[in-house]
Amino acid sequence: MSAFRQLLLIAVLAIAAFGGYQAWQRYDAADGGGNAAAGKQQGRERPAILVEVQPVGRRTMSTTVEAVGTTIAAKSVEIVSLTDGRIRELLFRSGQKVAQGDRLVELDRDMQEADATEAEAARVRIQAELERAKSLFGNKIVSAARVEELTAQLAAAEAQLKRSNRQLDDRTIRAPFAGTVGLNRVDIGARITESTVITTLDDLSHVEVEFTIPESLFGIARIGHTVEARTAAYPDRVFTGKVIEIDSRIDAASRAFHVRADLPNEDGALPAGMFMQVSMSLTGGETTVIPEEAVIAESGAAYVFVVEEDKASRRQIELGRRAFGIVEVVSGIDADALVVTRGISKLRDGMSVKIKLADAGTGSGG
Repeated sequence: MSAFRQLLLIAVLAIAAFGGYQAWQRYDAADGGGNAAAGKQQGRERPAILVEVQPVGRRTMSTTVEAVGTTIAAKSVEIVSLTDGRIRELLFRSGQKVAQGDRLVELDRDMQEADATEAEAARVRIQAELERAKSLFGNKIVSAARVEELTAQLAAAEAQLKRSNRQLDDRTIRAPFAGTVGLNRVDIGARITESTVITTLDDLSHVEVEFTIPESLFGIARIGHTVEARTAAYPDRVFTGKVIEIDSRIDAASRAFHVRADLPNEDGALPAGMFMQVSMSLTGGETTVIPEEAVIAESGAAYVFVVEEDKASRRQIELGRRAFGIVEVVSGIDADALVVTRGISKLRDGMSVKIKLADAGTGSGG
């Protein structure tokens, strides 16, 4: 190769080397500047999120349970006769209100009246003989044994008279208590026996409604709890009463227990056997509660953000009852925790937060 060509090649290589060096310097400067910027960015702390919080609370909560039931008359009987006989008079109308002791039915009574008259006559006769014997006994004309015999006969006559009068009274069928008479099942002239149902009598001044509720409520159901009942017959009316009886057993098949409530019914609007929709308010003990706005619902689960050492900590919780903007927490949170109520949408687990205490009655936030 000629000297000229060698010089030319050296010059080209020198120029290329110089250009490469310049390019590397520019790249290194650019890369170093980027790393510095990144370092500055990493060194800069993200500002704390401003949030409002409320402390976990304790409150007595009520549970409202819905059920269906049937009305039962406060007192209810089937009117039957205490003896066989033929109906002579019917002294009631279906649906009539009667007082205790009112006559409802008269049976034929001729034989019983005759027996009572005969028994009274026998008593009078023996009474007279005894009086005479006592006077003669004083004169020692009649023996003491005769006086004793007549005394025993008088006692027997009085007992027979009492039985006769009772049988005569049984020919009149009376109302055993005040109430409303049901349908008439017999007619005048019909012969009845002791098993014949003449009518029914219900005391509807107040009625009872019986229903069942789940066994999970057995521990908080109490006599005196308020019950509201509705029926399709009176769609605009609410019948309010109190629980008066709670069954001592749980039904093994239904896992429920029976409850009875008393409903005032002065106007007789509710008959026995009516279907009722029942709502009962149950008050339990104190429970842990948080504002409902603090709850995050996600994929069928519930979460809250709890503030600990100026950091937001996401917690999964189990919810219970809800009422008036609060919700019961069954598990997953400490009793002294602070839960975030506002600023939730900006939070992630572990973020720094700055607390602003929420005012009472704060509305829902995001």
